[in-house]
Amino acid sequence: MKTLGIDWGEKRIGLALAEGNFAEPYGVVSSYEELKNLVKNAGIEKVVLGLPEGKHENRVRKLGKKIEEDFGIPVFFRSEVLTSRLAQQKLIQAGKRKKDRRELDAASAAFLLQEYLDEQARA
Repeated sequence: MKTLGIDWGEKRIGLALAEGNFAEPYGVVSSYEELKNLVKNAGIEKVVLGLPEGKHENRVRKLGKKIEEDFGIPVFFRSEVLTSRLAQQKLIQAGKRKKDRRELDAASAAFLLQEYLDEQARA
């Protein structure tokens, strides 16, 4: 099953893909239209959407509902608290230079997607 992980942000939307039990950073898009094209063209069957705390929570919940309605695929919410910080630590450990750490949004999406996959494997 092809699963898309999404780390939503106001400027960039980080993406990760998984076919099976391993999430990989995919990239970044900057609009719902770009996201829509990816979901259509990549054969996505399920979405794991990072849910922030605070003022953006309702906006992200609406995005999840829109994805479900537009594509008829399930959306699962996963807390994204600390995912950016943990992803940044992983990039530093991997020896990424500071200017190469633009991959942070996609790495954050991969982190939250991998947590979801690991949780499902244990269930």
